[in-house]
Amino acid sequence: MKHTVVIPLYNKENYIYDTIRSLAFQEKKPSQIIIVDDASTDKSLVYLKDSVSFFAPQFLQTEIQIIELNKNKGPGNARNLGIEKATGELISFLDADDCYTPSSLREAGSIMEQKNIDVLIIGILLLPSNYYLPNIKSFANELILLSDQLYLIPNALHTISAPDFIMGVGSNVVIRKKYLDDIRYNENVALNEGIDFWYRVLKNMKKETLVGLLNKACIEVREIEGSLSRISYTNWKEIEIPVSIKRYEKSSNQYDQYLMGMLSQRWLEHAMERLPSWRQKALFVLHHAPLLIKNYYYFKKRK
Repeated sequence: MKHTVVIPLYNKENYIYDTIRSLAFQEKKPSQIIIVDDASTDKSLVYLKDSVSFFAPQFLQTEIQIIELNKNKGPGNARNLGIEKATGELISFLDADDCYTPSSLREAGSIMEQKNIDVLIIGILLLPSNYYLPNIKSFANELILLSDQLYLIPNALHTISAPDFIMGVGSNVVIRKKYLDDIRYNENVALNEGIDFWYRVLKNMKKETLVGLLNKACIEVREIEGSLSRISYTNWKEIEIPVSIKRYEKSSNQYDQYLMGMLSQRWLEHAMERLPSWRQKALFVLHHAPLLIKNYYYFKKRK
């Protein structure tokens, strides 16, 4: 199965070489790599081109496209451009500071072909903490073991709201591209845009679609201060409400409510970790109290 990897690139000059190297030494190479440089202001584009040239012998059977944007429009726009250009039957997204482990693409393609899996979530290893995600113990009763480390997720719309389930973090999803024909990333948000995208993909799929989980480290994700998930704030007003909470705020659908409950807890934890003072933390909680309380009810109801 042909596999397209899309890489949004913005100011990752220290990491893009390793990311490209991880693709160059895949046991099964991607058929296509699309890198979208989102108007980087450092030397990311230069180092990218150097890396692609250096590993050219490894990419003889791989089509490589580099798209250079003149204006920064965010990772959602970059990924959407990649979707439009992708020719592979399978597609996945790789952040420009992360790396696939050598067997990742081979295993993902083989599993999806042999087991007829439509969407495959893969495990991630956070570095340098060596913390592995997802922790399946809390939602193991929602999984069906197919083989060693491979599980079927019968009701992915329910499981995606499990607190320890991870879908979209570190771009840890491989999917048959046909399921993205009508879905695109929201280009105007920075927080939780990944899970919002994948939840909408799942909602748009038919019930007979098969969703799997490969419970092993297939992506190494760097923990970098200043990245979108680890940014620090000076004022509580800088922390936007997650887009999925805005989208489903008035929904009566139980899966929408469970998702809001889980995201609300993560949003609160994010604020408590990233705000500079107890005063700012208190203002955040007081301002959002009605929303936090309502969504906490959904969170407890789901558990």
